[in-house]
This record gives sequence, C-alpha cells and structure tokens, in this order.
Amino acid sequence: MAEEKTYPYAVARIRVHEKQLLNRQMFIQMAEAKSPEDSLRIIAEAGYADTSNNNIHNFENILTQELSKTYEILKSLAPEEKFVDVFLYKNDYHNLKVLIKEEISGVDGEKYLIDGGTIPLIKLRESLANRSFSDLPKIMSSAILEAFDVYNKTQNGQMVDIVLDKATFTSMKETAKESQNKFVIDYVMKVCDLTNLKSFIRVKNMKKDFDMFMNVFVSGGSLDKEKFLEAFSSDTPASCFKSTSYSDVCKNGMDSGFTVFEKLCDDYLMEYVRGAKFKPLTLEPLIAYLYAKESEIKTIRIILTSKLNNIDADTIKERLRDAYV
Repeated sequence: MAEEKTYPYAVARIRVHEKQLLNRQMFIQMAEAKSPEDSLRIIAEAGYADTSNNNIHNFENILTQELSKTYEILKSLAPEEKFVDVFLYKNDYHNLKVLIKEEISGVDGEKYLIDGGTIPLIKLRESLANRSFSDLPKIMSSAILEAFDVYNKTQNGQMVDIVLDKATFTSMKETAKESQNKFVIDYVMKVCDLTNLKSFIRVKNMKKDFDMFMNVFVSGGSLDKEKFLEAFSSDTPASCFKSTSYSDVCKNGMDSGFTVFEKLCDDYLMEYVRGAKFKPLTLEPLIAYLYAKESEIKTIRIILTSKLNNIDADTIKERLRDAYV
C-alpha cells in the first residue's frame, strides 16, 4: 500500500524546498509595495523566474513556469506515485473546456490554454479533432462525449463546464482511491465538500433553487445531498453544518460574503495539509508541499491582480491566504 512506503530522500529534498516557500510577512510586503512591479521583484528575489524583462501584465507566465517546475520536482521524487495527477486533472479539464468551446463557437481559445495537465495539449487537440478518445482515460473520454451531447441538446456552454467539472472531481476521487493513501483520499474528500459548500453559497446568492444546486453538486465528499437540502430550507444554513468538520468555516463565512468564505475554505485546507509537517518519511510532506506551492501562487495572483487594479494594501491583506510556513 502507498501509505506504508517510506520516502526518506524525497522528504529530505522537500524539506529543503519548503524553506524557499514565501511566508506571510513576504505576502504583506508584496501587498504594501508601492507598485505591482515592486511586488513582482519580491518573488524574483525569492527564487521565481527573473522578472526584469517581463511586462507586469504577463506575470501569469512567471507563475505558470514556477508551477510547472514544482510539478516536475514532485514527479521526479516519487515517479511511481500518481498523487500529483490529483492536482493536474483540473488543468486537463480546463483545457478541454477551452477546446470544446473553441470548436462549438469558432473562436480561437489558444490564449486560454495552460500547460501542466496529465495529457499533453497536442494529444487533447488531436483526440477532439479525430473524435478518437480510446487513448484517453475512460472518465475523460466519457465526459467529452457527454459534454458534446448536452451542448447539442441545450446549446448552453455552461452545461459543458458542469459536465467537465464533475468529471474533474471523479478523476481526482478515483486516483486518490487507487493511491490507497488516507491523506490523499481525505484531501480529495475535503476538496469536494468545500467545492459543494462554495457552490451552495453561489446558488443561494443568485436566489436559485435546489435543483440548480444539484446540477453543479459533485460527488466524492462527506456532505450528502440531504445535508444541503436541509440547509437550503433553513433560515440559518450555517447551523446545519455545525456537526461537521466545516462548522467554523460555515459559521464565520456563510454570512460574510463569498470572498471571505472562499478564503476560509482555502485556509481550512491549508490547516489540514500543514499536519504533514510532522510526517518524517511518508508521502504526505510531498503532497502538502504541492498544495502549499499552489496556494502560494494563488496568493501571489491575488496580490498582483489587486495591485494592477489599484486596490489598497489593507484590502489586499484581508484577502491573503494562510501561508504553509
């Protein structure tokens, strides 16, 4: 079983990389910097790609490069393990959304495509162009066929997103199960739960009904449909989750606006993966580091986007995610 294996060298290498993660004080310095360019220089000094010849508006290239480097590090340290795929599926299905919408709309989506999935972009393009999906994972090929079918019936591009989002989480859940690693399995379960909680808030804010919520509900979490139906019917929905591990997230965030709630969800996951610091030899520190790096890049993106939109430092600091270190 994966959870019984030890990775002394891999964990030792990850401990070195952990020391290079940005801490909260560095995020605050970025938020308080005089300009977006000054913020960008801070991450360059922390080891990100040289930003001196980059236009600030192209910072996504730098973040993408850093994330790709992280994926490669993790794959090289545990090449026989597939836990990295749990984090990469979202890139695959994002690209499928772009490519399918490109086909049905006739609008070039090249600039929206991203590297870093489990399937090379060229292979996804060829599979769609030739309508040959036998070389793709079964969950993915079935989702592609369903996405085209639902679009043909509804002419609604949002339905394509819903089908592919559900497939993303199904792929994550199946790979986590195959890993037989409890830390990975529980991580995916929590991601599914938090995704459903965020969908619940969005649907409620839009004043849509429970049927709309069920359209976007993803399986794989510990919170069942009945729990959300109860919350939908309650004047105090947060109270319906008080017996779950998400009690504090719901109590402190459900009535505080979506931005606050989303931050609390991210911080909840960070608290979970931070427990891997105390695992000396097993796979958990590698998984936790990958989540920590993705969270770091997400926080950098929030800061730089906010700086470019002239949002004040205090507001940016309120949006900062917890740092792993």
